[in-house]
Amino acid sequence: MDHKINIKFGEVNNLSDARYASGMGAAFMGFNLSPAHPKYLEPKSMKEISNWAPGPAIVTEWEDETAEEIANSCTRLGIEYVQLNNFNPSVTAALKPDFCVIQNIDIHPETHSAKLIQQISEVNGLVMYYMLSFKSLDDQEAFLSKPGNELLITDFCRDQPVILNFHFNSDNILNLIEKFKPFGINFKGSSEMKPGIQDYSILNDLFDLVTKAQE
Repeated sequence: MDHKINIKFGEVNNLSDARYASGMGAAFMGFNLSPAHPKYLEPKSMKEISNWAPGPAIVTEWEDETAEEIANSCTRLGIEYVQLNNFNPSVTAALKPDFCVIQNIDIHPETHSAKLIQQISEVNGLVMYYMLSFKSLDDQEAFLSKPGNELLITDFCRDQPVILNFHFNSDNILNLIEKFKPFGINFKGSSEMKPGIQDYSILNDLFDLVTKAQE
């Protein structure tokens, strides 16, 4: 299943989510390799799971590890895509020559447009993709409701390859995609209810909406 908009399926930590992402035609599949993260997956398990889910490009997701730690791990694994969830331009710059970096930028309701523009400029030329994230749906709606912020995101998505890590639901996903026209959107995996058992009804609805809108 191909999508005109690129879909990343992140925080995968089980085979069910990996097979689902593969079957639904996700362009990227992310695994968090930071031990302190709730969705942490051991590198050995990541390799085993990803081997059963061909198709998506594999992304390693990181929190506050050093550039050296990230580079050593990804080199051993043979992975070229790196997602940096924390904003540290020095780490981004150190990884840029050898890896395809997805730089996450967390946005809060009180984030001023000037700060967001500054963060974008600090890693300009160092990243392959940007990711914009909100902690909650309330934070997302509060930020976007402020004058000028929607236009800021629209212009950013027009000028750069941006993955929106928004809080999508059946009521807002099509409006957000149509409004911002991003390079991609990010969905997240969830822990299995039981081994091999997962409820994908909500994600199925979102995938169906995205697919039908692009037919």
